[in-house]
Amino acid sequence: MIKRILLAVLAALMIAAVQTPAFAADSESVEIVNDSNMSIAFLYVVPVDRDDWGQDYVGTEIMNLGDTRIVGYDPQYRYKIKIQLAGEGGETFTWYDVDLSDAWRLSMWYNGTDFELSKNACG
Repeated sequence: MIKRILLAVLAALMIAAVQTPAFAADSESVEIVNDSNMSIAFLYVVPVDRDDWGQDYVGTEIMNLGDTRIVGYDPQYRYKIKIQLAGEGGETFTWYDVDLSDAWRLSMWYNGTDFELSKNACG
């Protein structure tokens, strides 16, 4: 009986590992912070060659000024990431080929007409 339960739990964990939304082997991470005065309703981070946007990192809440999200990624994609966000008003901003080399934090800020993304180097 215990053996069946353990096998069922192991099978469930294996299925969950295969269905990781953004990256299959999350072994590095980057912090994404909203440094703008605009509330973010959706945030997606995926490899640039992926056709869909995958998991929404904001979830059921809103990402307000100063809020952060930690996103894990496979280091093989560090030069090939795309990021998309949507404001509460439906505005969408997308960055392609985001370079995550030496990045530990990405700041998103609004310059009055467009979102910008800046990277803080490790060190």
